[in-house]
Amino acid sequence: MSAPARSRLRRHALRIAAIATVLVALGLGGVLTATDVLVSHNLTAAIDQRLDQWMTQAAVQPNVPVIQIDPDHDFDAPLLSWVMQPGGGCRPAGSAPALPPRLCAATAPTTAELAGTSFRLLGKRIANGGLIVGVSLAATGQQMGDLVLAELVVGPLLLALVFVGAFAVGSRVGGPVERMRQRQLAFTADASHELRTPLTVMQAETSLALSGNDRDLRPALQRVSGEIGRMRRIVEDLLWLARFDSEPRPPQAQLIDLGTAARTAEERFGTLAATRSLGVTAVAPENVLLVSMPAEWLDRLVGVLVDNACRHARTAVRVAARAVEGGRAEFSVSDDGEGIPDGELSLVFDRFHRATSKGQGAGLGLAIADSVVRATQGRWHVTNLASGGARFAVIWPVAREAHAGSGESTGSAATPPSVA
Repeated sequence: MSAPARSRLRRHALRIAAIATVLVALGLGGVLTATDVLVSHNLTAAIDQRLDQWMTQAAVQPNVPVIQIDPDHDFDAPLLSWVMQPGGGCRPAGSAPALPPRLCAATAPTTAELAGTSFRLLGKRIANGGLIVGVSLAATGQQMGDLVLAELVVGPLLLALVFVGAFAVGSRVGGPVERMRQRQLAFTADASHELRTPLTVMQAETSLALSGNDRDLRPALQRVSGEIGRMRRIVEDLLWLARFDSEPRPPQAQLIDLGTAARTAEERFGTLAATRSLGVTAVAPENVLLVSMPAEWLDRLVGVLVDNACRHARTAVRVAARAVEGGRAEFSVSDDGEGIPDGELSLVFDRFHRATSKGQGAGLGLAIADSVVRATQGRWHVTNLASGGARFAVIWPVAREAHAGSGESTGSAATPPSVA
């Protein structure tokens, strides 16, 4: 596998690993959050149950004054108590801290801060007076802190293992796919190259035979010559697409004036249009309208669009360049033909797909144009004109003027294509 292919495979595997890690992180975060909430709820419920049990035990001792009821001091956090006063407020018993008056009437489980520590409180009126009991939540907080710390340690390790595993799986699975892709591209390029030479020879021999005087062979040879020419154009297009897809890096980008490209297209395609009784008109701004891309790619794109328009136009083809809002430039080619059926608008760039039966193209020209537009960060705007015909427009960001001093070419020459 070549170095560019390995680099492409590595980027693909990294992207898969990153996506898998993010998805696992989101799922793990949700599970851990739910776990923390559940554990905290269960710990608090256990404390509330302990307070309620002790309060129930205190209520069954009617002959013991409240002040003499000593809360338990087991291995859990010790219970503290406060005696409710007849005139309001409450008095701490033993080592319990003072309780704010607003909490002296608490009859439902309540969490409050006392002396800088969180306590869970429960108050109740019993036969021998009113009593409030509470327990510190420090142990519970420590348990939750340990749980969160364990999650913070285990979570990243788990995500790291997921990332490494996903990257390894992506590389292992993507390797055969990438090698198959490379073989397919190489096969297409080799097949196109091998077929081009015999087709060229066949076309030359047919042309030589057609120059003779054998009238019986001329009609057949003319049909053969036409089919050979069509096959040769298909092979040329396949070869171009194969080279475009397998090229490790694009050609050097240049600053190109779209207005110049439009005017050049009018000059270069004038003869081709005249043979079909058509007129090609260019509309371009006086100011320079620069975009950055390889000149040969723009040549190919313009050639495909103009030739395609000439195949479908009735009388006229219009090539235009203009500035649009947002610091962008638009290059468009329109015709006055039958237009594109509504159901075909989303399929016009598919390889070997022909939107109409008119013309002799193989359905590769617009696929080539789409490859160029995508590779140059362009955006298509394909519509049917109200007056009839279709309009193919491409929008690119305008190149910054600061680049104009780099000495790169700002011209473009569109050559008639071999495709439609």
